[in-house]
Amino acid sequence: MTTRDAHPSYPYPAGFGSPWRRLGVAGRIAQTLGIEWGDSTKQGLDDLAATARALAASRGPAEILAIQCAYLQRAGERWAARSAMTADQIAGLAADLLRPPAPNPTPAH
Repeated sequence: MTTRDAHPSYPYPAGFGSPWRRLGVAGRIAQTLGIEWGDSTKQGLDDLAATARALAASRGPAEILAIQCAYLQRAGERWAARSAMTADQIAGLAADLLRPPAPNPTPAH
């Protein structure tokens, strides 16, 4: 009586591990982007709350305008930094996804 190997396809055929590798890379990038964007959003909300308190305590139109301009400058800098980080992460993701898979070693018989 002959027995069958439970896993006759091991090692995986060429190209089988590539989708899993790419999924792992995309997952890590998505997690990194989520953490960075979450931190940026928290900073933005904290800054917005501080700006609202400063506006409530302001005494004149010139002071209100100065507070608003300072807030917009900080928000713009935060957005630019987040956009640059996102672009770097997406470029890295594209490079990782477009890299050809490593060749599978041929099993010795």
